[in-house]
Amino acid sequence: MARKRRGYLRKAPLIAEINVVPYVDVTLVLLIIFMVTAPIVQQAVWVDLPATPKVKSARAAAKIEPFVITVTKEGLYRTSADPDRALAQQDLARLVAETVARAQVMKQPVYIQGDRNAPYGKVVKLFVILRANGVDNVALLTQPEDAQ
Repeated sequence: MARKRRGYLRKAPLIAEINVVPYVDVTLVLLIIFMVTAPIVQQAVWVDLPATPKVKSARAAAKIEPFVITVTKEGLYRTSADPDRALAQQDLARLVAETVARAQVMKQPVYIQGDRNAPYGKVVKLFVILRANGVDNVALLTQPEDAQ
């Protein structure tokens, strides 16, 4: 009889497994809650906004024309201020000085447009030199593909 009692007093071996059932139950309940509340949260208020008259602003009236520098396929530089005069590489310092003055004093934006067959290095060099000399408003002009 003592042996039988001893067998009943013995504890069951420990199981080293995670019971996943409560986690699955909680996950399913959260999923159902989110599925029910999602359409409610995504409601938007549609408003018919009033129309306002167009006002001509002072900025639109005093529109500043951009300063465009063109790099031709021969590698020469032309400006929108004097499009008939072609500048060579040795005139680049004077062109940069003029462009910096226009950008800082007149707050004129600067655009660089390079011919498709222009030396790529000349276009990039001009861009980098202008940026290094304080011309922050400089951009490269491109043409949309469908306009060709």
